[in-house]
Amino acid sequence: MQSRQRERALIAVVDGLESELRRHRLWEREPPNAQLLASTQPFCADTLALSQWLQWRLIPRMRRILAGDGELPATSAIHPLAEDSFEHLDDPRTLLVLIERFDGLIRDEGAALTH
Repeated sequence: MQSRQRERALIAVVDGLESELRRHRLWEREPPNAQLLASTQPFCADTLALSQWLQWRLIPRMRRILAGDGELPATSAIHPLAEDSFEHLDDPRTLLVLIERFDGLIRDEGAALTH
């Protein structure tokens, strides 16, 4: 997939993630304390809910990268965790599709644009 097309798709997915987190009332006004955000565990799983990690770690990092500050990660596998983390939500399908699309775009799978 062309890199500019991939970047546009990633911007749309990141914006969609924020919208979906807000729609499900998972978007927080205040960040967790710095100690919780400093976890070295994948997804800060020992200190944050996945929605918090998306809001306070992933989304800001991706926006910086897509603005030219840094490089895209080589891999992403958020979707399996998201399926478990968001199963309690009323209709999490859109959120899960966005996360699955994000994973595919990071892995540079062309089909991620069409799901």
